[in-house]
Amino acid sequence: MRTRWLLALLPIVLFPLLFIAPTVAGDQQIYVVKPGDTLWGIAQRFGLSHYTLARYNGLSPRSFVYVGQRIRIPGRTSSSPSNGWYIVRPGDTLSGIAQRFGVSLYSLARANGLTTRSFVYVGQRLRIPGRGVASQPPSSGTSRTYTVRRGDTLSSIAARFGVSVLALARANNIRNPSLIYVGQRLVIPQRTGGTPLAAPAPGARNLRFIVDVSMQRCWLYQGNVMLYQWRCSTGRRGYPTRYGTFYIQNKIPVAYGSAWNIYMPYWLGIYWAGATQNGIHGLPWNATTGVRVWAGLVGTPITFGCIMLDNEAAKILYNMAYVGMPVIIKP
Repeated sequence: MRTRWLLALLPIVLFPLLFIAPTVAGDQQIYVVKPGDTLWGIAQRFGLSHYTLARYNGLSPRSFVYVGQRIRIPGRTSSSPSNGWYIVRPGDTLSGIAQRFGVSLYSLARANGLTTRSFVYVGQRLRIPGRGVASQPPSSGTSRTYTVRRGDTLSSIAARFGVSVLALARANNIRNPSLIYVGQRLVIPQRTGGTPLAAPAPGARNLRFIVDVSMQRCWLYQGNVMLYQWRCSTGRRGYPTRYGTFYIQNKIPVAYGSAWNIYMPYWLGIYWAGATQNGIHGLPWNATTGVRVWAGLVGTPITFGCIMLDNEAAKILYNMAYVGMPVIIKP
């Protein structure tokens, strides 16, 4: 009978907790978990990666949370950008930064020449646009169109018409640059001046990077001349590297892979695999421990779909590569 009486009181005790807002405790906030909350959702609400939030509370990133649990939210040194700029810190994501400053993800990406799925890296300077910027891509005022053909990618079409991948995606409201299809009609935006694609030194435009998955080898060619040959690693069982011809979509000195909590040096993005981008990079390291991942395993299929080189080779390729450069991946 006493047990039944205590259980009857339990909803009354918990009920007030459902409406408790975050409270400040020193340089941090305390958030009380409500029904339906997850660690990932709480992290997103406060503009954090869930790895950062888990680590701050001594939890595993896969931990469950329970109603009434008190979660510590790391304090921020500033709630507004300095002179309109923000310096990326460990654990930051583009969407988290957008939420933190109350701007749309699209506006933040556009203000910095990025896509909404771009990686950001520690130390990167981001311009924070003013609030109230439209969150949907504007329509293009030009009538020029192109019909997608077999073998086309958004990068190759952008290179063909001398526009950036971001401008082409924005003009057609494309969220994932890899999801275009044969017969699709794309609006080609007008160029606004300047150089649309990052280019290497004069005369080096005709580079191509070839990957042989079965051999775990790769080559960098300029025209018909082979410049370099390297060992490389491609995707492990269950995470295959996709075959085909792709084009480099972005270059980031150090990219953060939130799905795996790793930093990847000399990042060259090449295609989207669902919500994550696969690319070429050097030896990654764990963002929490700083320990190198897969050290000594270059030449073994070990990645989650990316192409991994040793750091020396990755640096050479990164310095020579340009957005729009072909990447040919063979079985």
